[in-house]
Amino acid sequence: QSSGSSGINAEYGEEEEELNAKERAKKTIEQLQKGDNSISQEEEMSITGSNARFMIMQKLAMKDKESSVMILKNMVSFEDVDDELENEVREECSKYGSVKKVVVYQEAQSDAEDAEVVVKLFVQFHKTSECEVAVKRLHGRWFGGRAIDASLYDEQKFLRDDLSG
Repeated sequence: QSSGSSGINAEYGEEEEELNAKERAKKTIEQLQKGDNSISQEEEMSITGSNARFMIMQKLAMKDKESSVMILKNMVSFEDVDDELENEVREECSKYGSVKKVVVYQEAQSDAEDAEVVVKLFVQFHKTSECEVAVKRLHGRWFGGRAIDASLYDEQKFLRDDLSG
């Protein structure tokens, strides 16, 4: 019987360790979000347990999600691209805020001559809050028989002309 109870204690110990790791992760996340840590404090932080690491990675990823750039996919096909598209997108997106820039990007899916071309529309707003509203309103909306896939786009990538996303 004693071997059975030590097994329970071992399981309980693992659960307790995982709870402690989650608590430490929450504190670490709070510290990172405040942004008032010194470099030495950040170096001292310890992250243990796969759940704790995962939680921190999620929070850090969300921290960078603030962007004034939106990407619209599946809005138009390659055949629909014309000289008016940029102005039409600007006009539509102006309903949600002040549009700074619109980029129509046509991306071949391979090097083959007959490769499919995907059209991505990038819209940069003057404010991140305007961009967030536009994403919420446009994502899933139907346009020309297509469901629009709208999401935030990494602003730093956009500013570097990296439209690969």
